[in-house]
Amino acid sequence: MFDWNDLRYFLATTRHESTLKASAALGVNQTTVARRIKALETALGVTLFHRQQSGYRITEEGRAVLDLASAAEKAADALEQKIRSRQRNVSGTVRITGTEYMARALLAPAASLLRTRHPGINAEIIVSDRRLDLAAGEADIALRAGGANEQPDIVRKRMPDTLWAIYASRAFLHDFGMPEAEDDIARYPVIVGEGIVAAAPPLAYLEGKAGAGRVAFRSNSLPGLLAAAESGLGLAALPAVAAATAPELVRCEALPSFPAQLWVCWHESRRNDPLIRLAGGVLAEVVTAKVDLLRGGVLV
Repeated sequence: MFDWNDLRYFLATTRHESTLKASAALGVNQTTVARRIKALETALGVTLFHRQQSGYRITEEGRAVLDLASAAEKAADALEQKIRSRQRNVSGTVRITGTEYMARALLAPAASLLRTRHPGINAEIIVSDRRLDLAAGEADIALRAGGANEQPDIVRKRMPDTLWAIYASRAFLHDFGMPEAEDDIARYPVIVGEGIVAAAPPLAYLEGKAGAGRVAFRSNSLPGLLAAAESGLGLAALPAVAAATAPELVRCEALPSFPAQLWVCWHESRRNDPLIRLAGGVLAEVVTAKVDLLRGGVLV
């Protein structure tokens, strides 16, 4: 059985009478075109082209294949148009959840792009630090960091990693100086988590490195941690996407950073739902495009 994709190389070479021109049209290298043509000939047991110094000339066997390949191309184009038409007609409401800073930097731009491409789809953004239960219908799609403790019935699509680092305000660093090594943390006031937020590895790390009596502030939310850092209360471990919203904060480059996996998630029961597939695809596209922001870039 031949590879259907090889028909693309055959058709392009037939039209251009050259593997070089066919490769330019297809956006691949010439070697790939020649290799796929040879593979198709081997699979079909025929010679499709006369290789001449002036170019590739189709054989009689090739002309017979050409008619069928052209018909297959038209059928594939018709199928693609039908699918796109169905996608344009998809409508409904999709609820997407993430943290406050994910909502601002990623979810809101994704909702806007989704609305532009698919006017019939309405996106609702649910802001929460809690991992909403997708199986129970608390949300349709989630953008989540970590994911080691995800339920087995959750479909996950891996995104570029996000980054946590340790930050402090410019005023704080003016008074205390910039830490130059991990051991320096013990002499600085630190801002740490409370409740479920405290379990985040970067926050646990910072609290573990803090000296006796050096915990200056605790918060059970990322906005609370960010506000405390902006106010100059101490060193804080924060996601880069959150720190990007606060120009007053400076990353402590000598201290460790913490990559974290990022996932677009939905429940297994919605795997083939066109609404979920479209919305999840747009969200993944936006997240991938903003990889620099996830790793410490500037929010614009």
